[in-house]
This record gives sequence, structure tokens and C-alpha cells, in this order.
Amino acid sequence: MTDNKSITIKQRESMARKGSLIGIAGNAVLGFLKLSIGFFTGSLAITADGIDTVTDIFTSFLTLIATKLSSKPADESHPYGHEKIEPIITKILSLIVIYAGYEVLSSAISRLGGKQSEIKDVSLILIVSAISVFTKFFLYRYKLAIGKKINSSSFVADALNMRNDVFTSISVLAGVFLIFITGIWWIDALLAIFVSVFIFKVGISLFMESSNELMDGSKELGDVYNDILKGMESFHQVKNPHRIRVRKSGYIYFVEMHIEIDPQMTVHQAHMIVKNIENEIKKENPYIRDVIIHIEPIDNEEKEDFGFNVRSIKKTFGKKGNNGGK
Repeated sequence: MTDNKSITIKQRESMARKGSLIGIAGNAVLGFLKLSIGFFTGSLAITADGIDTVTDIFTSFLTLIATKLSSKPADESHPYGHEKIEPIITKILSLIVIYAGYEVLSSAISRLGGKQSEIKDVSLILIVSAISVFTKFFLYRYKLAIGKKINSSSFVADALNMRNDVFTSISVLAGVFLIFITGIWWIDALLAIFVSVFIFKVGISLFMESSNELMDGSKELGDVYNDILKGMESFHQVKNPHRIRVRKSGYIYFVEMHIEIDPQMTVHQAHMIVKNIENEIKKENPYIRDVIIHIEPIDNEEKEDFGFNVRSIKKTFGKKGNNGGK
């Protein structure tokens, strides 16, 4: 079940804006420090780390745009709302990260193939790297907390990118310390290659995650499926809920399902049952925007090849689900 159910769209937008602006400010300061130090010292490793940090400024801008646009209400052109802008923005973000990784890798390989390069003021690089570790860790924890509160895939993706930046900065710090002790210049280029691998990994991961959401993948939505079953527990006159499907659109969900009821019920009775089921499911998970329920007579025999039923939900996701809506 999703956390912080009482958060309104306006509060969501305000929290996202504040988080993005803090991320932009923090990364702007770090990016300036790293690139400046990289220029004056000749260190490719800290320059690569600086390029990675600059991409984080773009990602914060993109997540800010995503949460702003996704909060727009549905209209004639977008009857399902604008929430799907978030995985689209995440897709763009992933391409920026992958390109940054390519630039870092290319520069590092060129450095290794060239002549010996002198690294100046290594102690200064150590100080900036240490500052980066602590700042990135704070931004990671802060953005992850916001992403979970507002159920934003793009914000969580940005936070996970920050987490990888923490490991990257620690690696740079350790490597630069090794340069400080040994004076071996090519360690710097190897560090830059190592950083590029981290950047590539994050970019590819974001690309695949956003692709799954844009294709309406549902294997990760276990908690949402279990919320649906829990919302239906009190409706004993309803049999065999099946062909249950959930689509994730940004931070909200759309549900479709089939149920079986007594064929002797009146249209009004059936309508009231469906309406009450919809209300209970939305109470259980308020991020469920809409529920479409198809009615069938009890013991209806019909070939239906896709969607989940009660048994397959419990088998696939278990009682607690699989991080859906988290």
C-alpha cells in the first residue's frame, strides 16, 4: 500500500519543486568546484566526477518539469491525464546520463593513450572529493524520501542516480588518495574509466525502467494488486474476480477487472455493487485513479488469456506484494 495517502496534488507539486531546487543548488555548487579543481589540477577523475554532477543538474530540472506537467488535470486531448510525462522525462534523463558516460570514457581512453600527465595539488582534489561524498549522500536520502512520499518514478530514479554518485565519489576519493601516496599518474585515467562505467550503468537502468512503465509493465505492481483484493474482501456476493490488470501512469494507476455476480440481480443492484467496489479499492489505495469493472454471470465460461486472478496474484506477488506503489 502506498505511503502518505493524504498528500494532495498541490502538496505533491510543492514538495517536488522544493526537492528539485535543493538538488539543483547542491549539484551546481559541487559541479563548479569539481570542474574548477579538475581544470587547475589536470585531474581527469575529478573532471569526470564533475561532468557526472553537472548531468544531475539537468536531471533535477527534468524532474521538476515532470512533476509540474504530470499534475495537470485530464483534458480532451489527454483523457487519461498527463502523469505519463514522468517516464518520458526519465527516458530523456537516461539518454543524457549515457551520453555523459560516453564522453568521460572517451576522454579517459585518450589520456591513457597519450603522454604522461602531471596531477597538481592532489590534496585539494581529496578535499573536494570528501565534500562530494557527504553532499551526495544527503541529496540521495533527501530525494529518495520525497520520491517515496509523492510516488514519483522520476524522483526515485534521480535519487538512485545520487546514490551511485556517492559510490563514485568514494571511489574517486580512494583513488586520488592512492595517487597522493604513490604519484602514479595513470591511476587518474583509470579512475575516470571506472566513473564512466558507473554512469553507463545508471543510464541503462533508467532507460530500461522507463521503457517497462511506458509499455504498461505490471510485474512490479504487486502491492497495488493486493490492495485491489483487500478492497474486495467484504463483497461476498462477488465471485471470481479475474482478468485484473493495472496500468501505471506516472504516480497513479488505472485498474480494469472482471467479476461474476448473480445473473438475477437488477441493473441497479449490480451498478451499486460495482460502485461500492470501486470506492473501497480507491480507499485502499488513493493513487488508483480509475477502476473499470466488467460484469459477468456466475460460472461464466469464457476464454480469457491475460490479466490476473486471485490465485495468480497470490502466487506471483505474495501477501505483501512486490514494491508496487513504493
